[in-house]
Amino acid sequence: AGGEGGGGGLMAGVSGSVAFVAAGCGRALQDGRGIGASGGVHAGNVSAVRAVQAVRAARRGRGPLSMSSKDAPLPARAVVDGDTGSESARGEAALEPPPSTFFQAIKQAQSAVAAALADGYKLLEVEFPPLPADQLESASTSSYDVSDANVRLALDFAKRFVDDGFGTVVLAFPDAEEKDHVVELCGETDRPADGVRLGTIANSSSANFIERIWSKAEQIPATQAEDGMYIVLGASAQELPQVEMLVEAAGDRPVILFNLKLDVSRGDLGLPAFPRKDLHFRFLSTVLPVYYLRTRTYSRNVPRPPYLVNYSGALYKVYPGKWQVLLDTATLGGGDYKRIATLPERPPLGVVRDLLTSSVEVDGVDMKAVASNNPAPLMDFLRKGYKSTTWWEDDFTKQKSNNWRS
Repeated sequence: AGGEGGGGGLMAGVSGSVAFVAAGCGRALQDGRGIGASGGVHAGNVSAVRAVQAVRAARRGRGPLSMSSKDAPLPARAVVDGDTGSESARGEAALEPPPSTFFQAIKQAQSAVAAALADGYKLLEVEFPPLPADQLESASTSSYDVSDANVRLALDFAKRFVDDGFGTVVLAFPDAEEKDHVVELCGETDRPADGVRLGTIANSSSANFIERIWSKAEQIPATQAEDGMYIVLGASAQELPQVEMLVEAAGDRPVILFNLKLDVSRGDLGLPAFPRKDLHFRFLSTVLPVYYLRTRTYSRNVPRPPYLVNYSGALYKVYPGKWQVLLDTATLGGGDYKRIATLPERPPLGVVRDLLTSSVEVDGVDMKAVASNNPAPLMDFLRKGYKSTTWWEDDFTKQKSNNWRS
């Protein structure tokens, strides 16, 4: 009876403009202009504040996001809700447009992190799909494919902050086995680029499995004096307590949680063999999302043949801007996307779905009326469930900080 679909599509139509080099983790992302040997957009060896100003001045006129979705059975077009999406001309200009390539996504994420660091924040979240939607949804794509893509993105992301004078930037993996895989990917070195070190989120052994059985191996500390920033990769919900300890050990040094799918991990908290829900209240609630792009695909019943319309959208934020709800119009007879709402705090995904639904217009059908006056309340209940928010979205009293909504 309709409902929420898969993960949607990030930058699915840009295969000609961005590509990953298959061999070597040190290779940079490429677009029509090339990313250069340094692997990032930066303002040279200047302070973080000056770098933020330089990038903000250079990033105007960015192209729109091309998000893929299943073809809608009905011809439809996007309409803008003037009440939810209207802003002053100055406010609209200040909002960052979505990326059209992974190259642009990395540049935007670098700028957002630099801006947050300049404002004094140290624990930050960067989240966006690491591969195009068709690859993420393909049965032939393995977890290692996704992990390797994240490594290449994170390495390119890290080089900006090496150039900005943060010292050694550490790509921190959940355990020694994950790190060893990346060391092999990078040509048997744990220094894949100048100023970048491969490490782990907890102390690890320098020996392999057999050597650890017969001898006492040297321990490699997770944090070292030369480290200036930590970028955490691949940590699941079960490993988040170790990430919390890494943050404590890092002290004043920034920690970036890079594509950890924290919303998925929050949903696992409290289940058997997983950390307790308190982990969100005391730790994850303090994480500030500075670059966030999550795409979703939905479907909706309509009272005329063929009774179903599919549509896609995204929840998007670039610090210090507001949260944006974007409707994919590529398959609805429009352009690429339409901003339908801007919000000061992260909205629940149920609210995002309802905003998207009310902003889609099908020929001959008033989708707003369908959304507000459903003639089949039982089917609407079965589609939405008895509530459209999660336990961590409902809480405002137990959480240590409201950063995660900011």
